[in-house]
Amino acid sequence: MKQMTFAAAAMAGFIVSAPAMADYVRLGSVDVGYHMDRDTSWTRFGGGMEGLRLVADGNDVWCRSIVAHFADGELQNVYSGMLREDRPVEVDLRGGVRHVRDVQFTCRSDRGGARIFLSAEVGRFRDEWMRSPDWSGYWQGVFGGGDRRGRDADYWVTLGHERFEGRNDRENHFAGWGGQSVDRIGLRALNDDATCWPMRVEFANGSSTSIGVGHLEQGRPKSFDLPGQERNVRNIVLNCHADHGHAVTIDILARK
Repeated sequence: MKQMTFAAAAMAGFIVSAPAMADYVRLGSVDVGYHMDRDTSWTRFGGGMEGLRLVADGNDVWCRSIVAHFADGELQNVYSGMLREDRPVEVDLRGGVRHVRDVQFTCRSDRGGARIFLSAEVGRFRDEWMRSPDWSGYWQGVFGGGDRRGRDADYWVTLGHERFEGRNDRENHFAGWGGQSVDRIGLRALNDDATCWPMRVEFANGSSTSIGVGHLEQGRPKSFDLPGQERNVRNIVLNCHADHGHAVTIDILARK
């Protein structure tokens, strides 16, 4: 299967190159099914957008369709074809006065586990995101917090999300830290209560530590101190399941 050409992309109604000064903010990621198309969606937005950036992580991903549904009822099939790992595809959103209600993915990976990261080009809508009711509790951390960095002892940043399905515990590795120096790690179950085995934290120098997690109450962050002097986190390993439903998504946060 070949990646769509620029001409084919243009005919589908999107652009694969963004303006040089595009202001992208990473929103999170969705998991991709292995050897079968899997329907999943991203629904968390805080304002309008000029465009989206899509990046496959873990493996190349084949997408039958990626569809944006707008607040006014319009929809746009923003991408079909192969998403190459670490090769971003940048999408121009043309409908719905650029207010997206959700993005639905029908995608699969034929080589193993994968996910797709979403980033929003907020452009002229940045002030709208800052006026969102979720700004102080969520989006401020995603956007980087402006001039709060270095002045607020409770400055938390959302680094990403992990989704756990089924009653059988399985390990998820979250490596989106890039050796960042942090004081504490936070976990927040979004759509159900969750139970987690001890979390393994791996550091940039090759050492690791195990931290008990236990019960996570839906919507309530739980924070964990890092023992010792190590602060440069490289990876964490989580093993969780939903307490009541089939699946649970867990926010991963860090305090700098």
